[in-house]
Amino acid sequence: WHEMINDFSIYTFPDAKNPQQFFKAGAALQNLSGDFDTGLVKKKYYNFFVHGEYRNRTRNKKWDIEASGNFYINGLNAGDYNAFLSLKRFLSSKLGYLSVGFQNVNRTPSFVFNEQSSFDLDPQTESFNKENSINIFGSLEQPLRKLRITGSYYLISNYTYFNNFYDAAQVSSIFNVLQIIAEKQIRIRGKWNWRTIIVLQQKAGNSPVNMPLLLTRNQVGYDGNLGFKNLSISMGLEFRYFTPFYIDRYSPLNGQFFNNTTEKTRLKVPEIHAYVHFRIKSFTAYLRGENLNTLDITNGGFTRNNVIVPGYPYPGMQIRLGIFWSFVN
Repeated sequence: WHEMINDFSIYTFPDAKNPQQFFKAGAALQNLSGDFDTGLVKKKYYNFFVHGEYRNRTRNKKWDIEASGNFYINGLNAGDYNAFLSLKRFLSSKLGYLSVGFQNVNRTPSFVFNEQSSFDLDPQTESFNKENSINIFGSLEQPLRKLRITGSYYLISNYTYFNNFYDAAQVSSIFNVLQIIAEKQIRIRGKWNWRTIIVLQQKAGNSPVNMPLLLTRNQVGYDGNLGFKNLSISMGLEFRYFTPFYIDRYSPLNGQFFNNTTEKTRLKVPEIHAYVHFRIKSFTAYLRGENLNTLDITNGGFTRNNVIVPGYPYPGMQIRLGIFWSFVN
């Protein structure tokens, strides 16, 4: 795919004393060209859409408002739109911040489901309706207690998916998903901390979406400077776990996952990783030893691989190194 977008937008700042309040409106022409293995060698498409955005963080920093949207008037994705609204309010130092929001997306199914796609391996593929999803969300954040609780309610219709290695399908009925996320940092002792993220989620209605009821990630480690003025370091162990569920299988024919209702996946043991992240002035680096849970003491080596997707086991132990170094004259 090759993409070119020409966008014309107008910005205005209603309050000269508040640069964090602005309004933006514009229109854009998107040109797309792709090389295909089927039919014509090259195909060209276009989209013409309008968009707008409004942001306002009040000068007393108690309100933060964000609203944005776009609408595709003509072209390949004509009729698609995205509307987003978020309100954030500072309540008090004890209660923290409260956020609520709403998003509605109406979109053409991904091009892999299009009969013109090179990955359309089913000649009987029908024309699918537009997908629509509504997300109502809210969060409460308390910086003093290092606590954040987020809730999201999704209402989804015309969900498009693959039901086997190459057959595409669409669910016309509406289903919903409820997700609650809790994030908390707990001080163990001194500069030793326990950071945890717990996700609870559940779907309702007939749908091909599979998800674990519970998943969690935890870090237990040291955060400090080890007595060195210019050093900032975080090191410890990370644990990840999710409850068994019917995970989607993978199709190498089209590079997509497809629905699975026959085989549940489960972790032999929780995933365990060791990490060292540090910064010295402008030099930042991280070193991670991942999948330590695959250690097989009896036979030696890291061979007790978790098989999450049927037929595709996770790797054994991996060493991951990253460096970022900025130079400023």
